[in-house]
Amino acid sequence: MIAFLNFHLKDMAEEFRTDVALMDMQHKTLFSDKMRMIFLQLPYFTKEIDECNNIFERIIYVLKHMDILQRMPFLAQDAVFKRLSEIAEVGSMTKEERRQYDESLKHYRDTIAVMQGQYLEGMEKGMEKGRAEGMEIGMEKGIATANRANARRMKADSMSTELIMKYCGLTRQEVEEL
Repeated sequence: MIAFLNFHLKDMAEEFRTDVALMDMQHKTLFSDKMRMIFLQLPYFTKEIDECNNIFERIIYVLKHMDILQRMPFLAQDAVFKRLSEIAEVGSMTKEERRQYDESLKHYRDTIAVMQGQYLEGMEKGMEKGRAEGMEIGMEKGIATANRANARRMKADSMSTELIMKYCGLTRQEVEEL
């Protein structure tokens, strides 16, 4: 039996884990080597999440902080238990399975890193191209605006349509519409 206590048991040692075996009181012998009780006093578990080094400690951390989980939205609770399940699966692997898993995980992470690198490189090239094209379009629009402004002034000074067309690069229709 494993008992999770969210309080301090008065007559028990002030330790996180206490193992108790059953004894035949009449003969003063161990009742069974197959039956025992383990009491886990959660208040004595003081590790923070980043200090939990193995699956057991992570599970105990989650159990101790179950009140926080109960306030989480359903999907967040699901995510926590899904992650615990994944951790448990990895923790129960044989050495060979774990080696294969780690190798597969490394390959997956390497692939993701390469893809992210390619994505960032593509974004950078796209931004550069976009800036260059934007500058070109902006310059063209700026020149066209300046040419129309000059043409208006020239037209206001009664210059001929032909001269305005020649110096401002506008069509006859564009000059007449000013």
